[in-house]
Amino acid sequence: HYAVSDAESVQQMFIEKYGFKEENIKLIIDSEATKDNILKGFSDILTQAKERDRVVIFYAGHGETYELPSGGDMGYLIPVDGNLENLYLSSIPMKSVYDIADMSYAKHILYLVDACYGGLTLSKRGFKKDHTPEYLRQLTKEKGRQVITAGGKDEQVIEKPEWGHSAFTRNLLAGLGKDLADENMDGIITGDELGGFIKNRVIVDVDGAHTPQKGRIGSEMGEFVFIS
Repeated sequence: HYAVSDAESVQQMFIEKYGFKEENIKLIIDSEATKDNILKGFSDILTQAKERDRVVIFYAGHGETYELPSGGDMGYLIPVDGNLENLYLSSIPMKSVYDIADMSYAKHILYLVDACYGGLTLSKRGFKKDHTPEYLRQLTKEKGRQVITAGGKDEQVIEKPEWGHSAFTRNLLAGLGKDLADENMDGIITGDELGGFIKNRVIVDVDGAHTPQKGRIGSEMGEFVFIS
């Protein structure tokens, strides 16, 4: 019920608080959020992002898990024209979403996925909490691809009318919009800090119904940072 409100509120926060330019944001909602349009949005990011750019991809909607014959899982995002009976043809595999990160020249990419799905293979490496400005400078020099998701296989995103958002987006907006994720009050919120904040708050809000996950794609250790 609140996926559109989630996306619009996140867009507004990025523009007003973090200086993202509206012309650089692609908002795809409601009947426009087809498989082809979403993939075109990814393609546009691929071709436009340069070596010093940072990219945020926010998705709010349904996730689905396909159980593989081998015993593993494959996660999918379900677009508005998706068909649960034929995920392969109608939906977007998370693997191809992550492939975009490998193909992009962007320095830092952060996926914020307000959906639950399985098959998530992420590196869990983080870094020490007492990060100094010099240490952060070092981390932001390197490329990095980070992911924060709402939950895993057999879990369902919780949203409530009194929030007007899902638990994930509610805490994303609080963490970044109100600086609550800035653990050490240094004016900088790292992707790692944000993921930890969202996970801890969501677990409480939904009474353990779904557990956000955070991690990295690949071995690069660069850190996405938000400076308000």
